[in-house]
Amino acid sequence: MSIPRNLLSLAAAATLTVAAAACGSSADEPGTSDGAKIKVVAAFYPLQEAVERVGGDRITVIGLTPPGGGPHDLELTPKNVESIEGADAVVYLAKGFQPAVEDAVAGLDDGTVTLDVLDGVDLLPVEDGLEGTNGEVDGEELEGGFDPHIWVDPALQADIATEVAAMLGKLDPENAEAYESAAGEYRAEMAALGEEFTTGLTECESRTIVTSHRAFAYLAEAYDLNQIAIAGISPDDEPDPKSLEAVAAAAEAEGVSVIFFESAVPKDLSETVANEIGATTDFLDPVETIATEDLDAGVDYAAVQRKNLDSLTKGLRCG
Repeated sequence: MSIPRNLLSLAAAATLTVAAAACGSSADEPGTSDGAKIKVVAAFYPLQEAVERVGGDRITVIGLTPPGGGPHDLELTPKNVESIEGADAVVYLAKGFQPAVEDAVAGLDDGTVTLDVLDGVDLLPVEDGLEGTNGEVDGEELEGGFDPHIWVDPALQADIATEVAAMLGKLDPENAEAYESAAGEYRAEMAALGEEFTTGLTECESRTIVTSHRAFAYLAEAYDLNQIAIAGISPDDEPDPKSLEAVAAAAEAEGVSVIFFESAVPKDLSETVANEIGATTDFLDPVETIATEDLDAGVDYAAVQRKNLDSLTKGLRCG
């Protein structure tokens, strides 16, 4: 029995459609070889930006820390845990930075790739608060007494992107070159940003930054600055007179005319401290807590860091 010509045409068309679908997931198109996007969970903003920039539209990124929220204080919701368990990869900081995330990662099976961006980094020890000041120093600390804020150095932020590219390349070998290329572009941007810092901070009357948040040691190390963290200045604790006296003495000795605060410290408190020691105030952002409205407006890591650079060049009287 002969098959009608119209049925043969339909069968041929169907065969071509299936073949096209099978070939449609190439290295030039989003996703892995089977067309699915890689699901990556990033613990907080700087890691999330690196993942997004390297992965592009081949991946789906879920940030665990809400915009504007502090990563160290993160408590996982059931939805967060579900996202981690359903992810192809998790990018995070270990050594006690976010214990809840570490606990969730420890419970994952071997099918999920995990990337601790602290691996291989020459970590700096946490610096003590300014001698003579009382109370706790505002700032997180890793197990062993190390500083977690590696991302505030643009070069180390670039290294995070490189690690992410290697991770994604293993998950999706067909697009490995694309991930490497994207990481290279991001590294170039971070290198340019680093050059801006080097140029802007070359000639300064002071090289000491007095901060209320102990988050800028890696930035200081990269650009030959000295960070002095003030104990007892936080959103909840006003420094005592003895501490203010110690800060004033250090500011005078180091030629410091500006005290840098994180935005979480109430403005009236920061101004009170500055007035007591005869200084002015400005803000430095540890690039952890970009708010939703700022992200929607296009603010990113580089934009925050350039604002930090502007504050530093003014505060240290550079130029």
